[in-house]
Amino acid sequence: MLSLGATTKLLAQDIKRNITGKVYDEISQEPLPFATIVLKSTDPPTVTTSDVNGHFVLEDVKVGRHTISTSMIGYDTYEIKEFLVSSGSVLSLNVGLQPSNKELDEVVVRVSKSTPLNSMATLSSRQFTVEETQRYAGGMDDPARLATSFAGVANPSFSNNGISVRGNNPDGLLWRIEGVEVPSPNHFANLSVAGGGLLSAISSQVMSNSDFYTGAFPAEYGNAFSGVFDINLREGNRYKRQYSFKAGVLGIEALAQGPLHKNTAATYIVNYRNSTMAVLAPILPKDAGILKYQDITFKSTFPTKKYGKFTLWGIGTIDGVDNYAEDSTNWESDFQRDNSKTAMYMYATALSHGILLPGDAFLKTSLSLTGSGLNFSEERLDYTLKAHPQSKAVNNTSSVTFQSEVSTSFNDKHTNKTGIRYTHNFFALDVEQSPANGTSPIQVTNQTGNTGFMQIFSQSKINLTPRLELNAGINAQYLMLNKALSIEPRAGIKYLLNDKQSLGYAYGMHSRMEQLSVYYATVNGGTPNTGLDLAKSSHHVFSYQAKITDDLHLSIEPYYQHLHHVPVASSGYISTLNNRNNIFFNKALVSKGRGRNIGIDLTLEKYLSEGYYYMLTAAVFDSKYTGADGLTRNTLFNKNYIFNLLAGNEWQVRKNNIFSTNIRLNYLGGNRVEPIDLDASMHRQEVIYGETEENVAFEKKHEDLPVLSLTLSYRVNRAKFSSLWSLQVLNVTGTKEYSGDFYNLKTNTVEAKFNRLLIPNISYKIEF
Repeated sequence: MLSLGATTKLLAQDIKRNITGKVYDEISQEPLPFATIVLKSTDPPTVTTSDVNGHFVLEDVKVGRHTISTSMIGYDTYEIKEFLVSSGSVLSLNVGLQPSNKELDEVVVRVSKSTPLNSMATLSSRQFTVEETQRYAGGMDDPARLATSFAGVANPSFSNNGISVRGNNPDGLLWRIEGVEVPSPNHFANLSVAGGGLLSAISSQVMSNSDFYTGAFPAEYGNAFSGVFDINLREGNRYKRQYSFKAGVLGIEALAQGPLHKNTAATYIVNYRNSTMAVLAPILPKDAGILKYQDITFKSTFPTKKYGKFTLWGIGTIDGVDNYAEDSTNWESDFQRDNSKTAMYMYATALSHGILLPGDAFLKTSLSLTGSGLNFSEERLDYTLKAHPQSKAVNNTSSVTFQSEVSTSFNDKHTNKTGIRYTHNFFALDVEQSPANGTSPIQVTNQTGNTGFMQIFSQSKINLTPRLELNAGINAQYLMLNKALSIEPRAGIKYLLNDKQSLGYAYGMHSRMEQLSVYYATVNGGTPNTGLDLAKSSHHVFSYQAKITDDLHLSIEPYYQHLHHVPVASSGYISTLNNRNNIFFNKALVSKGRGRNIGIDLTLEKYLSEGYYYMLTAAVFDSKYTGADGLTRNTLFNKNYIFNLLAGNEWQVRKNNIFSTNIRLNYLGGNRVEPIDLDASMHRQEVIYGETEENVAFEKKHEDLPVLSLTLSYRVNRAKFSSLWSLQVLNVTGTKEYSGDFYNLKTNTVEAKFNRLLIPNISYKIEF
């Protein structure tokens, strides 16, 4: 009995871990000694200070949720909410402090949840954490799906993770990793939606806190039309080696990190995933095929005493999907007669160097190589079950980029970031297609091309008065293919009404070059699109922010976007604003389109405290464009309204363990309907889209989409490891969604196809 009692007492003891970290100036990257770090969730609060190199240690912190505050004279206080301490890892924080206005009597507290990492963002920006990606229902550990919980953001379809911001095409989004523009970092990217894919290729295990922008973003973000996803990667643990392993319905995942050697500050982190969705095949749509994917992500850092810090990082993916013809007795459409194989890849890697310069300045320089590719082949069975080659496509792109930027803190009122980027882009596209069933494929296009793209920017943050902050800058972009030049001013102003409320306004001119396959599109033997201008969008955003309580925040953002120089067909409704994918394009375009997006975004968010959280977001908007024919139409992505409710609760179990329940309800306006030319479709026995009999494109919508998702998790903390059981279910209620149109070979009619996509993922993860 004595032994049993002692064991029970031992199991009930608090499990504690140390939190280590570094405090630095967010602009100059210079370490900040003697900063005060407070663990506010203990009684009394635990206090420590950073050493001469900015490093600190909070010792013996109980597992669970904590609030950590970092402050220093001359800087705004930075508060980290919802920080999770578990037993399976040595926890490390990098805290960048922003210089404060010394004339302001009130202490300005910047909360990590509502403050972007980039200090030069005025509004329409949000920092998101890795832990949110893992916890929020419907996220599937995918940061892109998490972003669609934010106001004004939607998936074009819940079967993909494309990000449509304020009614814009997902292809207008800029993806960055560690400050470098990359191709869409998603598995099966651009296959069903431009700019997105099925699932993120970046594991939440290797991501660090990152920023997401929905409009009027700072001048450093060029080649972006609708929004920016600015992703950071974690540095490896500098104190000890750490490992984790995860297995679930979607596959396996393994991570390793730590110091490269015992007596060095150099670190590494590497993560690998291998997945096949064959287990889910019975509940996936029949035409989904057998999906397989792999990805690897790594980052190594090499600090030196005199020559700054070198960083090498990379990400790579390999995707494949095999489709097989159905039983001939079930054939209703041509795609049910097809065998096809699709192989895809994506990569991005960069070597960067950062060094402190005299005069409170920091210089960062990078050389990167990125690319993506697709290889597709298809054969069609005739009614004797003999296979005939039907089509094939090879599409490869690559880019080499050199970039350098310097951040300078001139004084406590003025900081600046100035930089230059040069990218050289390459592409090759080869497409063959059979003109009729049973005939040999003929070449549709065989294109290659390359061009340079230059960006120069400068951005300043100026404290005009104790309560008035100005961000102003300019971005210049030059496309060497056709000498298209875009000079883009950016400005944002924020006024602090008091320590709980602020008003803001931001303006930005933004543009994005088209995919090279659009510029080099072959039409009637020529390439009419090489002279296309850069499509431009002028963003105007107003903002009201209120801290109702320490844990409850309100945000209201009305906005207006004016679109011009949009590529459109010389007649009809074709526009790059409505492109569904970037694999192949063969339409002649002119830069005469216009458009506008108008709406309002609202967010009411209660941070996780007292065991629960919730977030309510609402977006009401209208997205339209005018073609060269003068007719105004809805864009394909004009859903008109998006409502989200996220909520969750956590319970301490057996003192050290955590049980969590999370739900998410999305209510989205229906997908827009593209009109069908029935006469042409009947003649060719395939779906032909076109405006006939005054059927205006995208005038009608399919039914609204209510989507309910669920996440349950149970975290077990032991003395030397932690484990996590989780159940994630996307679309619990099995809502049906429109997926496309097809010509029914049995009834000789055109029909709409609807899929009921329900994805459950049960997984187990161990960290040690």
